[in-house]
Amino acid sequence: MVETPFRYQYKKEVIEMEEKNLQFALSECKELAEKGYKIASEQEKKLREALTVAQNELQKTIEECRKNTKNRAQSTYFLEEQLEEVRDSLKKISIGLHSDLENLRNNLGKFSVTLFGRTMAGKSTLMEILTEGDGDSIGKGAQRTTRDIRRYNWNGLEIMDVPGIGAFEGEKDERIAFEAAKNADLIIFLMTDDAPQFVEAECFSKIMDLGKPIICVMNVKASIEGKGIKLALRDVNKQFNLERLADIRKQFLLFAEQYGQSWTHIPFVYVHLKSAFLALKTDEQEARRCYYDISRISILKNQIEKQIEKKGKFYRIKHFVDAISNPIALLMENLLEQGQLNWTQRKTILDKKHYLNRWRNNFLDDGEARIKSLIIKIKNDLARESDLFIEEHFNDKNADNEWLKILKSRNIGKQCQEVISDLDAISKEKIEEISREVENELKFKSAFWKDKSLRMSRVVDSKKYWKWAFLTAEGVLTIAGLVTTFLGLSIAAPIGIATVVVGGLGILGGYLFKSREEKEKKARQDLKTKLTNYINQFCDDIEDKMQVSLKEIIKNIDGFMDGLTVDIVALERLAEIQKNLAAKLRDCILEQNKFILLEAFQFIDVEGLDYPVQTVLRIPGNISLLLMTQETIIPQKLIKEIQELMEEKIETIYDSDCMDVLISRIIGVEKEKVAIDYSQQVVLAYISQEHLCSKIKTRLRLAQQYSKLIIVRE
Repeated sequence: MVETPFRYQYKKEVIEMEEKNLQFALSECKELAEKGYKIASEQEKKLREALTVAQNELQKTIEECRKNTKNRAQSTYFLEEQLEEVRDSLKKISIGLHSDLENLRNNLGKFSVTLFGRTMAGKSTLMEILTEGDGDSIGKGAQRTTRDIRRYNWNGLEIMDVPGIGAFEGEKDERIAFEAAKNADLIIFLMTDDAPQFVEAECFSKIMDLGKPIICVMNVKASIEGKGIKLALRDVNKQFNLERLADIRKQFLLFAEQYGQSWTHIPFVYVHLKSAFLALKTDEQEARRCYYDISRISILKNQIEKQIEKKGKFYRIKHFVDAISNPIALLMENLLEQGQLNWTQRKTILDKKHYLNRWRNNFLDDGEARIKSLIIKIKNDLARESDLFIEEHFNDKNADNEWLKILKSRNIGKQCQEVISDLDAISKEKIEEISREVENELKFKSAFWKDKSLRMSRVVDSKKYWKWAFLTAEGVLTIAGLVTTFLGLSIAAPIGIATVVVGGLGILGGYLFKSREEKEKKARQDLKTKLTNYINQFCDDIEDKMQVSLKEIIKNIDGFMDGLTVDIVALERLAEIQKNLAAKLRDCILEQNKFILLEAFQFIDVEGLDYPVQTVLRIPGNISLLLMTQETIIPQKLIKEIQELMEEKIETIYDSDCMDVLISRIIGVEKEKVAIDYSQQVVLAYISQEHLCSKIKTRLRLAQQYSKLIIVRE
């Protein structure tokens, strides 16, 4: 392969500032810090604008939810609260980033070194050594000496001593320590030569995630109190067995794999802080010299000074870039995951709504059929009853009352009530079933806002019930107590039955000329006609009223579905807002990544290398992956120099027009091992569980950074 088909000049120059003192190096650091602040503030402004747009969109969505005052489900209230939390969280993020950046601006002239380590590792002792203190701050036994941040100066550097990690009930201390670490240009991580502890490794990985340069100091423990100089020298030097210390270092580095990191580039310095402190307190010159020499403290001081002289300027500009890149990278990842989660929930609820709509239509058909069947039964029963009634009451002036007794004895209202109540119960049971299922779906989880489950108790109030009643009304003939009425509506009384009574008054004169048989026949026929018409009308009225009640039940179901629609629309908008915001953040991240790489090229005095680099994917403190144009390479010697400067792994791959191929290259697996689904609102990439080693998980973050994919396990 051609070494470099592109044109550039590569000048090898070892950047060592032997002739310059630390103070001059620090003055140059300030100039680069001002440049870093300018770049970071420009990105912070873009980020603030993007967050503001997202906040405004969320506010619109909240207002849309509030407009739907009718048929509001309980889930909608919870969803509205969640949207408000998301909106407020974005606002806090914007304010927090601006505040952090302004805090850095106020300290442009300071090069900050933070002492970090578990309780009793020797941070306070190191502070006493550097400041030549009296030892009052050094802890005794297992107590925590440092409970807050203490600042002091050493050779023009601001040294911050923070609370120790890993202490019992020390969660608050750890928060303070990590907050201080965010503002550091360089981290001094203290550990002891005891067996490496998990809590140390866990905290170390978190510092690595911040992208901070680290010097790891191993404080060798050897008791020298009450011993003579020769015996103290023997015991301390014995503990400085390089093979033993290298083995402890190796044990500690093994922790890196489970975090998907590499710590092999971290410099380790071995010291005996107790000897260095005694050197300060000893008046006898020879003893002081001996204690100072066996402490190896000069090696640590030299390491700090030379590292700042050599890389301090780059550290300062990188500090400001990472102050923006780190939080927005995590925010982008969370937004993509939350957006996909919300879109999935939206789809699930939409499926529930479609299912409920199909069930609703079938339920309506079944309900109408049940009502029709009941009406036919009532009509047939009354028709059979009317034949006997006619024979017995065609000549009865109290026929109306007698017929009313028959109607009441049939419990028609109760029969109707049972059907409607059963239909209502079925509908409520279905709504509650869907509500429970939706409740399990509407849960929001995110790292940049407060974790909270969106829980729905019951979308429909289970205490609500239908009330059926039997009402009375006066008919034209003032019949006392009309036939059963229900659903809050009355049914007209049987009108005109009394007028057919043979013995009644007010019959026309033509009646006198008819025989009794003819009159009875006529009375029976008239009564049958009136009863038939009445039964038909009566049943039609009952059916109409039951249909009205059924429509009210259907209306209740439709109202519930309207509530689901509100949730669906809100989740869809939220997912879209998160997706759009993630896209803007991704553009900021890639711009920052490219900028810091160009600064690295410039720092080692290389020109023209930026042309073949298409895109830079980066996890600060861990890895930078360069996407190159085809048939171009960067010499390994140069990659090594960039890697040493940035203190993170540098790797290269070739770009590709095929997303599947490119993603597989970024992840570092064969193309066949990755399946990409473009059908979703957020594109998904599937990778089998067997390939999810720690290294692959880190590369997955790079792939997500490039493509805005959500990587999920099969």
